[in-house]
Amino acid sequence: MFRLKNLVILEKRENLGILPKRKLLINTINAHSYNTAQKDKLFAEALQRGDVLIPDGASIVKACRWLDARSKPTERIAGWNLFEFEMNKLNSTGGKCFFMGSSEKVLALIKRRVKVDYPNIEVETYSP
Repeated sequence: MFRLKNLVILEKRENLGILPKRKLLINTINAHSYNTAQKDKLFAEALQRGDVLIPDGASIVKACRWLDARSKPTERIAGWNLFEFEMNKLNSTGGKCFFMGSSEKVLALIKRRVKVDYPNIEVETYSP
């Protein structure tokens, strides 16, 4: 059974910097994904089998404290925080980033913005 009390959740934003320097599957958990995991066994498994689980919701942070959970995140780590962290890290060394699943127009806007904000990153895209 999927129980918030037993999950290992990254506890603070600064811990993003100490994650292993290899490919990682990083999942986020918020109230919606928690509720979905209660009904969907495969989704729950996917959340738990990733390398890192980050609390993308204030309700998760509060619930972990209230439940005296195994992990007690001190702050919400939004998907945007993770995105900025990873993009800054990649920009510092140079490299490629891949975006997929949006319209050609949105992907073109992303490419233009990355050139300004992260000039050392090459962007590849795919739109089905």
